[in-house]
Amino acid sequence: MLLKSTKASIFAVFADADGSSATYAERLLALGVGDRATAKPLVLEWALKKHPTPMKQGLQGLTFVKRDTATERTMNRVLALCFPRVDAPKPKTNNKSDPVELLLKKYKALTSAQKRRFMNNA
Repeated sequence: MLLKSTKASIFAVFADADGSSATYAERLLALGVGDRATAKPLVLEWALKKHPTPMKQGLQGLTFVKRDTATERTMNRVLALCFPRVDAPKPKTNNKSDPVELLLKKYKALTSAQKRRFMNNA
């Protein structure tokens, strides 16, 4: 069980973390960077100076030769802090059809002779 004072200190850290992205976004907006797309090439340039990494020209611009490098992780961490994706659309789940519906659909596709043979074996 945590002490009340310890829990208050932990909650203070959470409050700082929660408010920090707004502060970063406000500071960037004052400098003319209002969204994640505008910030990304600038963050990439900054991260490359910090962690030099081989890059290549891709179809949508400059990209990493190897994935999951220190540069990419740094870039993504800074972007997430400055522009959190709280309202990003959730990934679509693969809603598979009901197995009973699939079987009924297959049964309806059978010819009359196949349906009789199926019913005789059931």
